[in-house]
Amino acid sequence: MRGKMFYRAEPEIQKQESFSRLLRYLKHYVEPYHPYLRKRFHEEGIDLNAIKSYDDFCRLPVITKADYRTDARAFILQPKFPGREHQIPYDTAPIARKMLLKYLSQAIFDVPHDFSGYFRKNKFKEDKVGRRAAWEWLPIHFHGSAGTTGDPTPAAYTAYDIWVPIREMAHFVFSRPDKLVPGHRYVQFTDRLMNLFPGMPHLAFFQTVISKFLLGMSSFDTGGGNIMPTQKQIEIFSKQNFQGLTAIPSYFAYWIRQAVQAKESGQIDGLNDLYAVVLGGEGVSSTLKQYFRDMAKRAGAPDYFHCIESYGMTEMKWAFIECYDDYGMHLNPKFFFWEVLHPETLKPVSDGDPGVVVFSHIDWRGTVFIRYNTGDLAAGGIHWKRCEYCGNTFPILKGPIYRAVKDFTKLKGTRVSLPEFIRIIRDEQGVRNFQIIFDKETHDDEFSRDWVRIRILPERGVDLSDLENRVKKQIKTYLEITPNEIIFESDEEKFNRELFAKVGIKAEYVIDLRPQPKMEH
Repeated sequence: MRGKMFYRAEPEIQKQESFSRLLRYLKHYVEPYHPYLRKRFHEEGIDLNAIKSYDDFCRLPVITKADYRTDARAFILQPKFPGREHQIPYDTAPIARKMLLKYLSQAIFDVPHDFSGYFRKNKFKEDKVGRRAAWEWLPIHFHGSAGTTGDPTPAAYTAYDIWVPIREMAHFVFSRPDKLVPGHRYVQFTDRLMNLFPGMPHLAFFQTVISKFLLGMSSFDTGGGNIMPTQKQIEIFSKQNFQGLTAIPSYFAYWIRQAVQAKESGQIDGLNDLYAVVLGGEGVSSTLKQYFRDMAKRAGAPDYFHCIESYGMTEMKWAFIECYDDYGMHLNPKFFFWEVLHPETLKPVSDGDPGVVVFSHIDWRGTVFIRYNTGDLAAGGIHWKRCEYCGNTFPILKGPIYRAVKDFTKLKGTRVSLPEFIRIIRDEQGVRNFQIIFDKETHDDEFSRDWVRIRILPERGVDLSDLENRVKKQIKTYLEITPNEIIFESDEEKFNRELFAKVGIKAEYVIDLRPQPKMEH
């Protein structure tokens, strides 16, 4: 099943085709060339030839970040080439003969065309054949996670990854229904975009950069607020008539407020051509999306301005977007196989039921995962269906999305959802920005009472006493706890520097300063 037919297939047919592709990939690429999984399959007596059904596939181990961190290099596909076996410190198989014949044929017919021959005399075996093999297997790009753990995990890409799976998936940005919806605005080939993601080695920034070269689209990469001042970004966007944005939600909240101020003070004409923002790196609630729509309209954006949510992570090597506002993240089924498992039993759940998202790569080189537990709990599950908006068939991820472990904490004896805590404060009218701090009443005493401090940067002119009462009431109503302190901040620049101080990419909305219990030896 090729091309458009794959993405227009009936859900069950597409799912079966995705699974068939996965099985072929496991047998011909993962088992022979993946150091970690090859070893683990052998140790656990797993015969991939016996894997015929999804029930059989569920016997394969579920991989976690702890497995990956032990030896990240062991998750890169590494076949052994004649004469270079000593370069691979793992027990992997020799490169298949049919692949060597493929590289030989490509070298003979100069496919793809090698321009280095214009400037040097290439030897046939070492250079012409060897370069075709390197194109498929040599890692050429690396970036790490931007999480708040301070322990980033890298992902490796080969040229094959960029020119085969990524090039096809990148074109999803042009998705639209066959029958266009009046009053809606879709991505055009000639659109001019501005990338607000920080210029750092993480997925969000590089996906945007790589995509523009593969798609031939116009995009200005600002490097983020630490590289180019926010006010300068806004001035350029307005004067040069940019039309779209990519950004982290917490930074975009600050950016769009600055744009409103610039418009209302006469510093810019307005964001008159801004029709969409793609948000990544943090969760986005429906209330926050509506806030962005309202603020964008105040900044001069047209009525059809909309917010596109995304979902991805370093280990996936790609992030997925909605086809349009509020239609769910469309997860690619051709280069990934998707599962939703019960967070405790790790057994499959029914379509659309909540559970942790688990993925397997298909037809990738470089870093590869099979049955990787993302730790993300999708409350709305995954619906493998034909999208009612764009008409394409995809596994569609429905939020909200929580971290199965890290997004919950015990506070004053109550289990508290941290994303819900964040949403309650962020959605309260009059809150410009905020930070939640957990501590002990006596900081160094782990047995003293939990102490909840909330720092709030209020909107200008708001009644602080009224805002404090409303925030406390909402927290008490939804979380059944009461904050001990609410501190109102007045220096916006200083507050935002502190909010982004730890990782520089995402806002650190929650800080837990409570001492950890001492472990007995």
